[in-house]
Amino acid sequence: MSHEADDPRVGSVLEGRYQIRETLSSGAMGAVYRAERLGLGREVAIKFLHPQFADNEDFLRRFEQEAHTMSRLDHPHCVSVIDYGIDDNPFIVMDFVTGHTLRDVIDRGPLDPERAIGIAGQVLAGLAHAHDQGIIHRDVKPANIMLSTAMGAGDHVRILDFGLAKLRDSDHSMSGVVVGTPSYMSPEQAMYRRLDARSDVYAAGVLVFELLTGKKPFAADEAFDIIRQHLEDPPPALRDVHPSGSFSSQLEAAVAKALAKAPADRY
Repeated sequence: MSHEADDPRVGSVLEGRYQIRETLSSGAMGAVYRAERLGLGREVAIKFLHPQFADNEDFLRRFEQEAHTMSRLDHPHCVSVIDYGIDDNPFIVMDFVTGHTLRDVIDRGPLDPERAIGIAGQVLAGLAHAHDQGIIHRDVKPANIMLSTAMGAGDHVRILDFGLAKLRDSDHSMSGVVVGTPSYMSPEQAMYRRLDARSDVYAAGVLVFELLTGKKPFAADEAFDIIRQHLEDPPPALRDVHPSGSFSSQLEAAVAKALAKAPADRY
């Protein structure tokens, strides 16, 4: 029997408004479905958070606060929350975005600098809008960035999962567990310190490094070793990792500044 047939959500109607069509993915926070807004024929994505979150009243209160905050996002490069609620488990409704993740793009090899800079500029524009709303992403990485081709405009970026990392971090706040993706984690996030927009700048610096070279600035078999490198080791130069690439001194300096250990030394 197929996974779709095993999932009772597929085919069901949520709150009389959203018919769930298919499962798209499942991750650390929950499962994502493609759905249709009945009466409008509009495709949306619905993320149900995992059941363990539904039993925590403090989490549900934070969920409602964060979902309300995320709904303020209104930018061409951000995927905002358009509805939210609780149906056994908390859920958020977002724009349905087609295309490929940057993870898929990077896995095919490094991008030429002009294209990489164009993509990075869109990511930074979306992050700047979020920061203006008081929202820190906390988990900027290729898997959270969708890339589509806009008619006559080339690459078009949409950033996913704003605010969800904060909910995930808050759920671990009493345990002292560091939550995030080690390869893109700022030193202050690794040390479980208070975060601001400059933590997203650091993660974006890692992302740009990977777009340009096809490799992360820090890599190891164990997450602990990656975190130690973020804390202690200077990032390599772009040309040292990708000798055949064409990188200006200004580009090298910009990436190095974004990857500065101290937040005060970054953009």
